[in-house]
Amino acid sequence: QRAEQVFLLVQVLRCICNLAADNDGAREQIAEARGVQAIARTLSTVDEVWRQPVPVGQAAFAAALNVSLDNARCTAALVGGGALQPHLRALAADSPAAAAIAIWPLVSSSLDNLCESDAATQQFERHADYARTVLRALARMARTLSDAPAAAGEEATAAVRGAQRTLLWILCETLEKSATVRQQLCTPEAVLALFSVLEFYLLGSGAEEGEDEEEDDSDRGNRPLPPNRPLPQAANRRADAVTQAIVGISGEDAALETLFADASLQARLLGILTADRDSSGDAQRVDAMAAAAALCLGNLARTDAHCTQLVEQHPAIVRTLIHEWFAPSAVSSSSSANTGAGVSVRTRHAASGLLKNLCLAAANRPVLVRFGLVRAAARCIDTAVIPIQANAIGILRHLAGGSASSSAAEAVLGLLEEIPAARDGASKARALADLLRAVASTDVDGIRCEGTRLVAAVAKKVYLPAERQDNAAAPALAQAREMLEQQRLDIVSPLVRLVLLDGRRHPLLQQESLVALTVLAATDPHRSRHVADI
Repeated sequence: QRAEQVFLLVQVLRCICNLAADNDGAREQIAEARGVQAIARTLSTVDEVWRQPVPVGQAAFAAALNVSLDNARCTAALVGGGALQPHLRALAADSPAAAAIAIWPLVSSSLDNLCESDAATQQFERHADYARTVLRALARMARTLSDAPAAAGEEATAAVRGAQRTLLWILCETLEKSATVRQQLCTPEAVLALFSVLEFYLLGSGAEEGEDEEEDDSDRGNRPLPPNRPLPQAANRRADAVTQAIVGISGEDAALETLFADASLQARLLGILTADRDSSGDAQRVDAMAAAAALCLGNLARTDAHCTQLVEQHPAIVRTLIHEWFAPSAVSSSSSANTGAGVSVRTRHAASGLLKNLCLAAANRPVLVRFGLVRAAARCIDTAVIPIQANAIGILRHLAGGSASSSAAEAVLGLLEEIPAARDGASKARALADLLRAVASTDVDGIRCEGTRLVAAVAKKVYLPAERQDNAAAPALAQAREMLEQQRLDIVSPLVRLVLLDGRRHPLLQQESLVALTVLAATDPHRSRHVADI
């Protein structure tokens, strides 16, 4: 008798599925007859899909899929009828791989339809386990595909890949819509799971033929990006989406202490950053993982205590960030501007953002100067990649700013010394000259303003009266003053320009420039030249 009931249920569900296929009129009739609520009840009463014959689950989720496709009324009715939870329960069920593969694609596609409703986002916010279930399913699918990619056949494997891709977009879109859901995933376990999924996509297991066509990114480096956003990848959109999710979660204030204090997550991040890209055999994967780790760690290093702890406890990591990921010393002469020993622009941008955060803690600045960060950042001012240029200028401003300490004096001196030019290793350049050219020519407001602040910091340090200088800093500042006079660089023009043109929008920057101009006009022995320039 039960077998007959199951058979009849399957046939009815298949009938509804066929009627609703590409037929919005039929969907409306099903909704009028309260058929949508009946489907939701059917899904809810099958407590364990895997204890029923698999066709029951297939037919029920297929009916929900076709009924909800591009129909807001049916979608809202399914969500309101409690259909979201059975979908997630089916994803979370500890079933044999064969049974899971048979139903994952239907569940994922139907869930995708339901998540188009705002009510679905509200349910995700009310139930913390919903987003975690989707993430666990993502990780499980990655393991299934990695362990036995061909065991279920080519067609089934392709279907699971499609289901995984759908779940990824569901998770990413929900995280984008809701800060509450992001906070629900603010756990070390969730971030570690995301790194496992990211590695799966980067290993090539997640790649599908014909997908993710190469994009023209010839001018991508010239586009400014918002802070705490990774540079987009050209050929792996899913890895890019996972990285965005990692950045979004680690950027939540609620996660700051919990994630930073977790030993397993910190070990994972530091292990990624110390991986040997040359011996890995897959430098692109190592680069992409390092970019994600640097972005995540940069989000966690947002307090002085965290920044100081990272530099004190992991000096080798900081050196690696500077000399291997941000500004590799070996520059390929055949490559375009600042490709830097094969390290991707994306990774260099992420590493420079983390280093910029580490500079915020005053206690770290002498250490970072000693590690060679000034010279590394100075080499990156003359670059066409605007996000890297912006971070390099920000790093130098932090190191040269603050009190007139010996480390700040060394940073100022580093801007005036000769360094190998970024575009041609055989020639020499001076970072301050590069900076003045960049400030004068750029149309990017952030570069111009931050660069002018750095010029103001240099002027105030170099021409500060001797009685107001730190004794340890005085020799370096005297040398910097002599070099600046010899080079005859025009440091007045950018300061005046900011006062006259940008002062109304940036009053604090205007004040810094006015102070620097006052120092030049009042305290320098050669002040007549500066007064004439002003």
